[in-house]
Amino acid sequence: MVADGFTLGVEQWWSGGWRDRTVFVAGGGRLHAVGDRETNADLELPGTLFARLIDHHVHLGLIEPTALIAGGITSVTDLGWIPSEAARLRAASQDPASNLPEVSIVGALITCAGGYPARSAWAPDGATAEVGDGAEADAAVDAQVAAGASAIKFTMNSEAGPAPSADLAAAIVAAAHRAGLPAVVHAQGAGQARRAFEAGADRFAHTPFSERLDDALIERMADKGTEWISTLDIHGWGTPIGDFRVALDNLRRFADAGGRILYGTDLGNGPLPVGVNGRELLALAAAGLDRDGLVAAIAGDTLTTTIGPRFAWAPGRPPADPAAAAHWLTTARGATVDSLGR
Repeated sequence: MVADGFTLGVEQWWSGGWRDRTVFVAGGGRLHAVGDRETNADLELPGTLFARLIDHHVHLGLIEPTALIAGGITSVTDLGWIPSEAARLRAASQDPASNLPEVSIVGALITCAGGYPARSAWAPDGATAEVGDGAEADAAVDAQVAAGASAIKFTMNSEAGPAPSADLAAAIVAAAHRAGLPAVVHAQGAGQARRAFEAGADRFAHTPFSERLDDALIERMADKGTEWISTLDIHGWGTPIGDFRVALDNLRRFADAGGRILYGTDLGNGPLPVGVNGRELLALAAAGLDRDGLVAAIAGDTLTTTIGPRFAWAPGRPPADPAAAAHWLTTARGATVDSLGR
């Protein structure tokens, strides 16, 4: 196990941008960057270090979550499950010795009476919170906050039942914002992406795929700072179907408008790899993201000088070509700081 004061030299690392060779000092289960890049280190790690590789859309109750770190994913957001079960996984992940990735949760998915996914086979009892008015929306949000939610998810899916009214959707978003949390929406069905945006949704759980959004709406979303989680690969799992082409077109224009794109897979929804999904990244490249855009989508764009307790590492330096970089990212593997030197 790494002792405090142990030093690690890396060839390159990502922290809101590419950083050249750096020496880190281990302390308290974390790596702390120090300024002297020429210092010899106790251990050299050739290749590229990432503070985290993030899947922004997973359902941990539908997969084996302990397999994620080996596949390169060090951080996840569980976007909908039984709150008590999600909270248990979140708490377990806070143990530095855990073999889980860092887990953030939303708790239950909030919707109107009978709304998605209340009648869906994939969602167990308790994974949906059905509300009818603003007071019930407040109570549902409070319950997810009490479970440890770092965002609130609501659904507007007219293809799988009723969707919340404009007033109810706005009330759910307002309750999330009063709690200081972003509102994430599953929008599906004609007109639902526009309705969700107008209700104030901060983040879309999926790239809109039900219809081609008009350019003006996409530009408004990008200008407001709305975030889209990609989830392109669920539309065919490597054999693209019509929804894939619609989503890809929307995402390409959103990227061109300067929209903020987050890597996410909807892991648990069909035959998706448990770990970094090369098909998802290739789809992002096809949407026009360059190499650094791909990396920012999955690794984040926040500057940090401290890494751990989990990190990811990929051998070598990333190729400049986005498609080649997508393949390279699938070679990433996760580890904990305390596992170094074992």
